[in-house]
Amino acid sequence: MTENANERSKRYIAAVETALSELKPITMPMIVTRRDVERVVEVAEKYLSDSKYYGENGKDVTSLASISYAEGLLDAIRFLKLAEFSWPQELKTRSPIV
Repeated sequence: MTENANERSKRYIAAVETALSELKPITMPMIVTRRDVERVVEVAEKYLSDSKYYGENGKDVTSLASISYAEGLLDAIRFLKLAEFSWPQELKTRSPIV
């Protein structure tokens, strides 16, 4: 069964739009523990594993979606200054999001 990137993209866009419309920031300051950050990293590692699996099994759209989730989680903890790392130079040359 082939994957339809356009349909998949539309589903993800709709889901993110819904999440953003329902998003309610919590009262700050919030205590974030090392274990909280480790849980996010563990989920990113699982998405990485999923991405490799799907890529090896011809599900390139699902592979790309999975690795994009992992990248987003890692970016989030970096933007929040909860972890330090840098992306390889090849990724740094991509077009800006904003």
